[in-house]
Amino acid sequence: MLSKNTIAAIDLGSNSFHMVVAEENLGQVVILDRIREMVRLAEGLDGQGQLDGKVEQRALDCLSRFGQRIRSLDAHCVSTVGTNTLRRIKNADDFIFEAEQALGFPIEIISGVEEARLVYQGVAHTLEQDHSSKLIIDIGGGSTELIIGEGFSPQLLNSLEMGCVMMMQRFFADGKIKSKRLQAARILVLQRMKAIHYTYRRLGWDSVIGSSGSIKSIASVIREMKLQENDGINRKSLVKLVAICSDYKKLKKLDFPGLSEKRQPVFLGGLIILAGVFEALGIEHMHVSEGALREGLLYDMVGRRQNNDIRNKSIDSLSNRFHADLRHAQRIELTAFDFFQQLKEEWFDDVSHSASLLRWACELHEIGRNISHSSFQKHGAYIIENADLAGFSRQEQHRLSVVVRCHRGKISKDDFKDTHKEVQENLIHLVIVLRLSVIFHRSRIENKLPAIKIVISEKELTLKLPDRWLNEHPLTINDLEQEAEYLLAVGLKLVTERMV
Repeated sequence: MLSKNTIAAIDLGSNSFHMVVAEENLGQVVILDRIREMVRLAEGLDGQGQLDGKVEQRALDCLSRFGQRIRSLDAHCVSTVGTNTLRRIKNADDFIFEAEQALGFPIEIISGVEEARLVYQGVAHTLEQDHSSKLIIDIGGGSTELIIGEGFSPQLLNSLEMGCVMMMQRFFADGKIKSKRLQAARILVLQRMKAIHYTYRRLGWDSVIGSSGSIKSIASVIREMKLQENDGINRKSLVKLVAICSDYKKLKKLDFPGLSEKRQPVFLGGLIILAGVFEALGIEHMHVSEGALREGLLYDMVGRRQNNDIRNKSIDSLSNRFHADLRHAQRIELTAFDFFQQLKEEWFDDVSHSASLLRWACELHEIGRNISHSSFQKHGAYIIENADLAGFSRQEQHRLSVVVRCHRGKISKDDFKDTHKEVQENLIHLVIVLRLSVIFHRSRIENKLPAIKIVISEKELTLKLPDRWLNEHPLTINDLEQEAEYLLAVGLKLVTERMV
């Protein structure tokens, strides 16, 4: 039986699926179990974004095994993210639905920048903390992350579309090693690095650290083949290892000491990427870390459990950047949460997450005004959808953007069609709560509202307000009548009842 302090992080990578189970105590984590399976999800993805059936089943079987290990945990104790390949799958919602059924827990897809941030957090928590700057490099199956930071604070983050599985598919799909292909693969890496290498060199770093399977396997081969005297990875050793690989004609012949059988099919792709990154950035030596994205997920969960959620900082930063009216947002939030508390038992299953989404929407609902007063809700939604918000998954950002986009004006069920079916009704309810709050604060002044009772009965929502107050606020009456017409489009009847 797992304890109440047990948490689990699952990384659905393009090459491997990883699960780490840990126990959290006073902000520290102790690893209890690690499970890794070579699923090679990227291997089953074609040029049209369709996933091969056999690879899909391989992934679902793996997730079923993961789910068995953590079945007794509550949903808030498990964090599962998908990276590059899941970002590229066409109609990913269908696969995610099947995957969630197999695992038994929600799965979130994260952006490349968010992937880089989590990698940094995972590595940073395994290092001795000092004031030196570090360049962290992580080579996955579908992408490579490069981050410069100090302590636990990343300063420069990038995720490049090049990974060990992708390189093997593109240049060595038939299993043959040819010098022209090696050179073409090297040029591709240098081309991808060209857009960022100047920025990284200008900022600089004190040390370089590599993480994840590709880099660890390269370090293992270099150590076992005695290509260098010190630990880690040297530039000269990489050049030697690439030259050794070029002497072979077939991939299956790359039977190096220190290289596992499962890692062998993608080893050359990771090696070429790492050698190219070393060349582009002028790196001479790299240390190797045990930390990676899944450890970053663990520490993100610890932060949320201790009311130190990075997502709140991201929202505050975005609000400040677009000069949101903080006092007005606070008024909107106070009334919205009054309504939320009255409706939560009837309308909201995941109360905690719904409350967070509503709070963020209240803070950001007017950021589009900084661009234009006309249809500012659409500008705000676009900003939220496309911003790099640390801590947020793609799904979370999309849901937040939908709530902001629909908080005023006409509304219909079609506005929610791009969200997962299971959360559509929840989002509609959040939108209604926010819309009503905005109506009662249209004057944008510090006015004390009367006690407003809100009651839901099937598809009818009743607002109970003092008769005298309504007579003194004819504009609010007009707005509520208009809102009643709008809400019919989402299947809800809004009724305003006068109380003596």
